[in-house]
Amino acid sequence: MTLLQTKQGENLLFHTFDDTLRTQIEELLALGKSAGADLVEIFLEKSDNISLLAEQDDISNVSPSFGVGAGIRVFLGKKDGFVSTNDLSIAGLLFALNQALDMLGLVIGSNKNHKFDGLANFKDFGSKKNDWLDHSPDLDESTTKLLDATRSLGNKNKNLQVRRASYSRNWQEVLVAATDGVFARDIRLHQTVGINVIAQKDKNRSTSARRYGSSGNPDDLRNWDIEKSSVELNESAQKMLFAEFVEAGQMPVVLANKFGGVIFHEACGHLLETTQLERGTSPFHDSINKQIAHRAVSAVDEGLSNHAFGSISMDDEGMEPQNTLLIENGILKKFLSDRAGSLRTGHPRTGSGRRQNFSFAAASRMRNTYIKQGKFSPEELIKSIDNGLYCKSMGGGSVGPTGQFNFSVEEGYLIKNGKLDKPVKGATLIGEAKEILPRISMCANDLDLAAGFCGSVSGSVNVTVGQPHIKVDSITVGGR
Repeated sequence: MTLLQTKQGENLLFHTFDDTLRTQIEELLALGKSAGADLVEIFLEKSDNISLLAEQDDISNVSPSFGVGAGIRVFLGKKDGFVSTNDLSIAGLLFALNQALDMLGLVIGSNKNHKFDGLANFKDFGSKKNDWLDHSPDLDESTTKLLDATRSLGNKNKNLQVRRASYSRNWQEVLVAATDGVFARDIRLHQTVGINVIAQKDKNRSTSARRYGSSGNPDDLRNWDIEKSSVELNESAQKMLFAEFVEAGQMPVVLANKFGGVIFHEACGHLLETTQLERGTSPFHDSINKQIAHRAVSAVDEGLSNHAFGSISMDDEGMEPQNTLLIENGILKKFLSDRAGSLRTGHPRTGSGRRQNFSFAAASRMRNTYIKQGKFSPEELIKSIDNGLYCKSMGGGSVGPTGQFNFSVEEGYLIKNGKLDKPVKGATLIGEAKEILPRISMCANDLDLAAGFCGSVSGSVNVTVGQPHIKVDSITVGGR
């Protein structure tokens, strides 16, 4: 019996994502090919997520969510049509396929010459991950951990007017099948915890925040060192509480490792995605094998680092990840490309096709993106500056379509005669990627990574940013 002959209200067997779905999926893909499509792709997903928020000494929000659905994408030439649905009945999937085909003017059965040879051998990247959800912390354990965190912060200093801790667990099972033979399944688990405080005394006020996260580690929340995080956050808030405002000007800066890499991610990394090339907004579109940064700068994007927040066993188009060298000794080597990006720009796929969930088509997105470490110590970078700024912790910011950026400095210190001086607040780093990259003249030997979320055309995805300590010879610092 074919799909078209199946009772229209009947569900496909999506209780389990495995090789038993082969026949039904192959029939669906074959129908798409019979309409004359060059390629048809199906993305199936189940999700089980929860987020918690603790404020002061109470849990103020608990948000569970569950989902199941499919995204169907059809390619014809360099165009594609995409439709998502949470109706996994035969009627629902056929309706979604017909809608996607109709976007390209295609009709099932109109082109008998477009044959589909069937799916390749099933790749199950999730076979060793089936117990991850069961082994993750339950609601009681999670709430207890968060309340321990806010209580620990409160014990450190009575100047903390606001104490917050948040936790999110995102579990996802996916299956990807396409008429180029791709047939693969994976399970993903991501956990993050964030803490932030507002300190206030008299008219002085400061804020400080940290986020931690990992992938593929059910015990991540259990292993979180609350005491260490509380001490670090409290010290930052107290140091900045009585800091003076920085004076604006052009000056050299040293950016700390870990989350300091958010500027490279936002101001440069996005410009190296084929999504940006398709829009014509990347200033580096014709710069392959050309110098775009100082020789001290080499940068990579990869999905391989163990437990890193942006690591994946396969992307959302079924391709295994790789270590993609973006910049080598200042020379641009490669762009990040997904299926559609490769089709439209000619740059080879890099295992970077990612999406938030089934309601988005995949697009070229970063994974673990960082500047590689160099040969200097952090102290040598600071010692090389007579008058400048040390940015120990970065806050929020904004980025323009061609790499213009401004980012606030959450915790900063003046550099005087090669040594750290007094703390300062109110600093903002302002620049443009193509101007700043050639000014990164020194990279330290202390590469470290930090978890974060990145929003773009295919929704919000988990990523890692990172770098060693780096020295920027000159950048505009906004202040008073």
